[in-house]
Amino acid sequence: MGKKSSKAPAPDPNIGKAAVAQAEIAGQWLDFSREQFGIANERQIGIDAMTKEVTDQQLATQRQAADWATEDRSRYKSIFQPMEDQYAEDAKNWDSAERQATLAAEAKADVLNNADTQRQAGTRRMAAMGVSPTSGRFAGIDRAAEVQTGLAAAGAQNTARNQSRQQGMAMRGDALNIGKGLPSQAAGAAGLGLTAGGQALSGKLAGNASWMGNNNIMAQGFSGAQQGYASQAGILNNQYQNQLSAWSAQNQADASASSSLWGGLGTAAGMGMMVFSSKEVKEDKTPVDGALEAVDSMPVEEWKYKDGVEDGGRHIGPYAEDFQKATGKGDGKTIPVVDALGVTMKAVQELNSKVDSLASGKSINRPKGKQK
Repeated sequence: MGKKSSKAPAPDPNIGKAAVAQAEIAGQWLDFSREQFGIANERQIGIDAMTKEVTDQQLATQRQAADWATEDRSRYKSIFQPMEDQYAEDAKNWDSAERQATLAAEAKADVLNNADTQRQAGTRRMAAMGVSPTSGRFAGIDRAAEVQTGLAAAGAQNTARNQSRQQGMAMRGDALNIGKGLPSQAAGAAGLGLTAGGQALSGKLAGNASWMGNNNIMAQGFSGAQQGYASQAGILNNQYQNQLSAWSAQNQADASASSSLWGGLGTAAGMGMMVFSSKEVKEDKTPVDGALEAVDSMPVEEWKYKDGVEDGGRHIGPYAEDFQKATGKGDGKTIPVVDALGVTMKAVQELNSKVDSLASGKSINRPKGKQK
């Protein structure tokens, strides 16, 4: 009997080579990533040290600026804010009617006091000069000098008071101008502190980002390696699936051919042996001889149907022409299954009879027909 192969066709060896090469490249990429990761970590040590130094300085600046802001705010609240309140109160009442009346009364009192003082001094001078205090001349001179002196003194005193008040107001205004800078200084110090803190945080985050970048080197390396191995596995799996598909297709083709042959035989046998097997439906019965010689005379070979005929597959069996010639059955184109089974069974019986005769030592009478 011929032997059918159930193996799938051999794959292209370059497929496996490509998979191995891809895996090797993935391994090289992973090795390169490890090398770069080590170099980056060495650099990271210096970056971390510098980041820590700068961060510590920035945080110290932040704390100093915060202390300054607190100190300036406290100084403003305790010294300059009360002065501002007083200055605002003075400015509000500076030209009030009450104050004007008070200043006028002060000026008048000053004039009267100065006039009296000047009168007494003039009387003493005139008496010293021999002028009678009761004379009209004395009285006129005394009165004129008294008035002028009193007015001058009062004006000088009023001027001095106003100058003093104005100087006090000016000094308080200057002080207020000085104090006005403190809130902005405090805010500036606080802003400086926040800026320093933010810069410190940014520096720290930058250092961490650099470190994360180092980790990404390894992550990319492992990812590349995994992709390479996955691609290798995919290539090999596809190759295996292709082999399985080819093997499955071959087996299906073989099974289809076998099924077609034996299905046809089964159907035909069923029709001939099951439907028409009963003696009740048969007649004109005649004994049969020479089946063994008929079978022996028929060539039985392995052959293949031509393309487009039956299943186109390879089979083992006799030819319709030889079967008709040896048995007289069939049309020379097809072999009736019932006749083929009957001839075969009769040949088995005849062969069994010959075996029994040989076993008992009896002579064998060959039936008429082909002698061998």
